[in-house]
Amino acid sequence: MLDKLRRIRFIELQLLLTALLFFASGYLLTSLRFVGTDFDRSAGGLLSLLWPSSLPILLFVLVSLILAWRLPRADQLILPPVAVLSGLGLLLTARLEPQFNALFGPDYYGSIASKQSLFVLAGVLLLLGMALAPLDRIFIRLQRMSFMDWLRHHRWIWIIVGLALVAITLVAGEGPAGQDQRLWIDLGPFNLQPSELLKVILVIFLASYLDEHREVMNELPFRIGRLRLPPLPYLLPMVAMWGLSMGIIIIQRDLGAALLLFILFLSLLYVATNKGWYVIVGLAAFALGAYGMYHLIPRVGERVGLWLDPWSMANGYQPIQALYAISAGGVFGVGLGQGFPYLVPAAHTDYAFTTIAEEMGLAGAIGVLILYLLLMYRGYHIALSINGRFRGFEQLLAIGLTSIWVIQAFIIIGGNLQVIPLTGITLPFISYGGSSVLVNFLMVGLLLRISAHARG
Repeated sequence: MLDKLRRIRFIELQLLLTALLFFASGYLLTSLRFVGTDFDRSAGGLLSLLWPSSLPILLFVLVSLILAWRLPRADQLILPPVAVLSGLGLLLTARLEPQFNALFGPDYYGSIASKQSLFVLAGVLLLLGMALAPLDRIFIRLQRMSFMDWLRHHRWIWIIVGLALVAITLVAGEGPAGQDQRLWIDLGPFNLQPSELLKVILVIFLASYLDEHREVMNELPFRIGRLRLPPLPYLLPMVAMWGLSMGIIIIQRDLGAALLLFILFLSLLYVATNKGWYVIVGLAAFALGAYGMYHLIPRVGERVGLWLDPWSMANGYQPIQALYAISAGGVFGVGLGQGFPYLVPAAHTDYAFTTIAEEMGLAGAIGVLILYLLLMYRGYHIALSINGRFRGFEQLLAIGLTSIWVIQAFIIIGGNLQVIPLTGITLPFISYGGSSVLVNFLMVGLLLRISAHARG
């Protein structure tokens, strides 16, 4: 009995219970705002506003207990910030849905709160499957190699599958109405966005390739003036696969994913080789490419124009409304349910951070940033603590998975604040979107598995 009590993850449970109290109060404030109004009748009453958001959060406590039973050595500070960010996303969708229904009609967006709750529920199940399934036993029996060996040795198959999915999207995909983008594949009740899965596949590919050829790429036998280069046969295949990924995504006009993959590529290259000139050359190439795309692709020129001077653009309504919403929030916000975030187009996806800044103020916005910093710290800490046979591969894999969240949050929050041009990617765990939620929870499960291996 005492041995079982020692396995309970008390730090994780305490943090999760604190998050549950926070969201219980948030749901209460949000529901009280709409009780007795037309929004209450359009949303189906108080119960329909509360249950889709409160029930999945309780699952995280169950997940902690299951991890204590099957994976007690996994990191205890990964799940709490994920639970808070996911719960905040559920709270925002439950808060926005009544006003979306009142403004646009109940069939325009559908039940975004219920859908997001189902996405989080499916994501939690995916997390448990990745973290707890006896994958090593299965792959040793079927392929005579461990799960990490399987990931590392089949990198070319992974990247081909990922690129094939994106290529299918170019042919049979769909996109937002009135735009020339093809971003997702319609699977009936669910839309699959292959670029979300491609970022994980690219991390596995880069981690495997860089781990295998790290020593060779650190050698710089070729010289062009003062610039020293590694052997090209080892550098070109990786750059070619990255370039192919980038090219397909640029053709899709999914510039947010292209920027994410580019920064991710540079980050892993620098971590693996410790050569700063890779970053310098990469940034120079990015600057030239961005300048070319600005003149050749109208969508890029439009995004840059909206960033530089939204007041002079005919479609500058969205960023201007977002700036007004952020300024209205002040330090402590106008209060949950008291603002007008629905006046900002795409408040539940591209501008989720704006909704937080308006209703929770600067304090809430900084709190969200701290949660992402905590995720970054724990992910990189896990990478540094890895020892054993898979040290190089698992380290790069953990760094890559963590960097996805950090880079993605920086890109979308920077776009909301007009620090950089806005690109259409999701805020991890918060923005509405099925593919993004599922892939993020898949990465959490993989990171928990890596952390358990790192601690024996």
